[in-house]
Amino acid sequence: CNLPPPVEAAIRETINKPGPTSLALSHRSPEFLEIMAGALEKIRSVMAVPDNFEILFTHGGGHGQFAAIPLNLTNSPDHLASYVVSGTWSERSIIEANRYCKTEVIKGDYSSMPEIAGKVSKDSKFLYLCSNETVNCIEVFDLPTSEETNGVPLVVDASSDFTSKPICWDNVGVLFACASKNIGHPGITVTIIRKDLLGNPSPYCPGVLDWTANVEAENLWNTAATFNI
Repeated sequence: CNLPPPVEAAIRETINKPGPTSLALSHRSPEFLEIMAGALEKIRSVMAVPDNFEILFTHGGGHGQFAAIPLNLTNSPDHLASYVVSGTWSERSIIEANRYCKTEVIKGDYSSMPEIAGKVSKDSKFLYLCSNETVNCIEVFDLPTSEETNGVPLVVDASSDFTSKPICWDNVGVLFACASKNIGHPGITVTIIRKDLLGNPSPYCPGVLDWTANVEAENLWNTAATFNI
């Protein structure tokens, strides 16, 4: 789908005016750093992201985060992760997780979200769910509480409903959203991570997917997608 016409008009105006646009700016230039700081602040303000979360602009789309999640939150093949498999996107995500860690599945019938309470192992490093399974028409409006997840932090694929509704961050450990669904053009993903979950990635996690490395590099571990930001 297209961006809203006023946004497209603003982009055209930026490109047509004299001087370099973000397409030509160095990702380390003062001009672009100002653009990125403004984008980060807008996300934090609009979505009421608490201060104990870091916000990253990541590469690889949603599928990149399908791999990044177990690579950052489990650092041993023996670690356990719980997955709510309720539709097409969560089904794809667990394919990646099975490469890097053990998984337990809370499976639905692909017509509604399965019951979670009492089904999450306390040994799980995280509980993954997709808050809007677009292919299967299943949307979650109230994220599971800490009691329902047995105290296990929640990882949310919010790609298709990010910015469309408020988020209760109380039990969220990680939330990610592909820009192309609601907030921009394809080629960038917003990944929001609770700070206490950083710092212990798998030794096999590549740098481009390593949240800790990218936070320490202030979103500049490699060349940022300047136009998308």
